[in-house]
Amino acid sequence: MSAFLGRIHYWLYNKVLWHEELLEEIMSYAISKGIPAEEMKSSIYEKYGYPDNKPLEEIIDHGNIHGWLQSKIQSVEYRIAAVVTGLINKHQVTIGEISELYKHNGTRAADLVDVEVTAPRDLFTAVFDFMLAGMPCDRVHETVMDSETEFTWQTTACLHKEYWDAIGGDVNNYYLLQDAWISGFVKGIDSNYSFVRSASGLSSIRKG
Repeated sequence: MSAFLGRIHYWLYNKVLWHEELLEEIMSYAISKGIPAEEMKSSIYEKYGYPDNKPLEEIIDHGNIHGWLQSKIQSVEYRIAAVVTGLINKHQVTIGEISELYKHNGTRAADLVDVEVTAPRDLFTAVFDFMLAGMPCDRVHETVMDSETEFTWQTTACLHKEYWDAIGGDVNNYYLLQDAWISGFVKGIDSNYSFVRSASGLSSIRKG
């Protein structure tokens, strides 16, 4: 990969930073419930890495841009999986509670962006300006339908399972949380649209 930073590198880094903020919201919620979250956080961060929100150009390894960004994605994915699983398994926080945090976060993200919506595809693009889906070269989403009223895609490879498996978690929780975020975001952008996931695993953004 080029040693020069481009738009795509900032795009990926900003997605990492957004998930770092989301993780902090989860930790704050845990603390509000009287859970010793700082102790859990310290252990998890020591193992999987600490966030650094400095400007990208100041901290990235210019000799290994791709590898550096990949390491930041992996770090935040491991930490989210570990925190969510720890809260559910050890502190009786429900996946429903965490889903509400994700949904609210998605709605907040919608308030921060200006998206011109002419078709459901525009919302799909906007969603994955925030949600982690590996590196662009991974091409994990395949279009199934693209019309004026519906955009449907399937995930051809799960890039998240390795993180959840590594900490003894359930990757299905990842998708429940992602779906909640997308639902909040889509409705927040335009209430005429909605997000649904079918029993077969297809994801759709629909108008009306």
